[in-house]
Amino acid sequence: MVNLIIDGKKITAKEGTLLIQAARDNGIPIPGLCYHRKLSPTGACRLCIVKIEGSRGFTASCAVKIEEGMKVTAFDDEINEHRAFLLSCLIAEHNTDYDSSYFDELKETLKKYKNSTASSLKKINLKNNFSFFKDESSPVLTYDASKCIKCFRCIKACAEVQGKNVLSMAARGIQSYIAAGFGNWKNSECDGCGECIQLCPTGAIVEKPYRAEVNVKKIDKRVQTTCPYCGVGCQIELWVRNNKIIRSNGVENVSPNDGRLCVKGRFGYEFVGSKERLTKPLIKRNGKFEEATWDEALSLIAQKFSEIKNKYGGNAFAGYASAKCTNEDNYIFQKFIRVVFGTNNIDYCTRLCHASTVTAMLRSIGDGAGSNSIEDFEETDCLFVTGNNIIETHPITATYVKRGRAKGMKIIVVDPRWTPLVNYADVWLQAKLGTDVALLNGLIHVLIKENFIDVKFIEQRVERGIDAFLELKEMTEKYTPDYVQHITNVPAEKLIEAARIYGSSKTAMIATGMGMSQQVTGTYNVFALINMMLITGKIGRDKCGINPPRGQNNVQGATDVGCSPIYYPGYIPASDDKNRKKAAKIWKTDFENLSAVPGLTTVEIMKAVHEGKIKAMYIMGENPMLTDPNLNHVKEALESLEFLVVQDIFHTE
Repeated sequence: MVNLIIDGKKITAKEGTLLIQAARDNGIPIPGLCYHRKLSPTGACRLCIVKIEGSRGFTASCAVKIEEGMKVTAFDDEINEHRAFLLSCLIAEHNTDYDSSYFDELKETLKKYKNSTASSLKKINLKNNFSFFKDESSPVLTYDASKCIKCFRCIKACAEVQGKNVLSMAARGIQSYIAAGFGNWKNSECDGCGECIQLCPTGAIVEKPYRAEVNVKKIDKRVQTTCPYCGVGCQIELWVRNNKIIRSNGVENVSPNDGRLCVKGRFGYEFVGSKERLTKPLIKRNGKFEEATWDEALSLIAQKFSEIKNKYGGNAFAGYASAKCTNEDNYIFQKFIRVVFGTNNIDYCTRLCHASTVTAMLRSIGDGAGSNSIEDFEETDCLFVTGNNIIETHPITATYVKRGRAKGMKIIVVDPRWTPLVNYADVWLQAKLGTDVALLNGLIHVLIKENFIDVKFIEQRVERGIDAFLELKEMTEKYTPDYVQHITNVPAEKLIEAARIYGSSKTAMIATGMGMSQQVTGTYNVFALINMMLITGKIGRDKCGINPPRGQNNVQGATDVGCSPIYYPGYIPASDDKNRKKAAKIWKTDFENLSAVPGLTTVEIMKAVHEGKIKAMYIMGENPMLTDPNLNHVKEALESLEFLVVQDIFHTE
């Protein structure tokens, strides 16, 4: 920590912090339009100038790091006079028209200096001498060159935060402007993530959707929530007006996304107000759905469920929970299935994607969740990615990966097909389909042979210690690089190179995915990954571990809260009498009502329906007509049910 004085105020800040950030963190609002804490310093607008004792003239506080004993003047008449002049230069070529659809940092700064004690802003007008243009070709944003102050924030946001490098400066001098790709926005590589929109200080780049309805001073409410798409869990702030979402922003300074969003998170909210949303219960009569009241629907469900339970027993029921619903929704759903029906026949789509990963991780390390934060994807020394197209499936996690790569992080990609991450990889192991275990055993063979083993970790933290390691060593003895090349088609020298990178890195993380788990040998694939991780001691400390980024937004949570045929909330076995007694007490039901028999999995449920063993189903927020294997079989099964309840916000198959 470093001690310094700014305008007579003693402050303490972390060594290496930029002076402008240290000041702002301590309530000293040094202005600056080109600076943003997520970006490297630019020093373009010069509004952050200060005086530093011992230095001549003014210094841009965004371009200097704090030092012990530094004495700084951030505000006095001379500095204010100079800032007012700089603002005069900026607005001389700036279109100051304002439609209230965005937060304008330049406008707010002008307010502070309009009646400056040093002087008023000088009246200079150059904007009529030039012909600025608008680029409205993008489906999601508008660029207005007349509002651009060439601060470079959008260019750096695209390059340094999102790692996409789509934007650059075109032309020269006062008529320079922001260009996307080699021409207009529509024909560029821009994928609409909107980072440039979020970081633009002047309204030069603004969202297109609902712009006419947005007034930053007339938002009814701002709601912070979690993005409804993938499993990263990005925090978004929704702007609501007249009970309608009109904008989505990333929440700054909050994990895991720190303001970043992808195109879905920023613009994929219109489904909430879709006219196709179901607003009334529908009961199928004579093959056609008819609108009903809630009382009608609930009474019919209660009547039918009671009749079927009395006739066939609780195990004639099954429920599908949802990877898209909240923990609260899923918790009460699994409780309903277990308490009301008296069965453990509850599952959801993770059975078809991540269940093999969770099974292997639970058995090996006791936890089915990722062992690292999203931020660690930037900080680790080595990232081993297998079966995961992370740039396309988890774009925000990928931004951290790209930033890590820029800092020197090593990346190993294992995938039979090309993915965008290959462009950033040090080694690409292009194994034949279905040969993952052989490939990983080959990596383990090289790691052992070249002594990248953490013996102390194995002795102290692996069950059965060295004995277990020696068994693995004997088992992988035959998996020489040449033998593995014969099986996988991966060149021996590439296998050795990858093993050396992973083994020699002080910290290393594994990102696995459904390319690994959605195989007949999915669980064994993950076991092999964990073996490689354990023998090198790369778990249980910072920036080391194994991470299966989840597909839908609450795949992890739904399992955590007990939507499983074998586990209660918290992964406690439902077959255990103590667990059932504890659950019965919490749920205020008789212990005998809770079944000890393991329930059926997703695939087994459909088979049982087809065989006539399951008579009724309750499906919440799932669509087995899309997710389950053998769709013809699923269709026949669902048509054979005596009673089916589907709880969803849209019509599905």
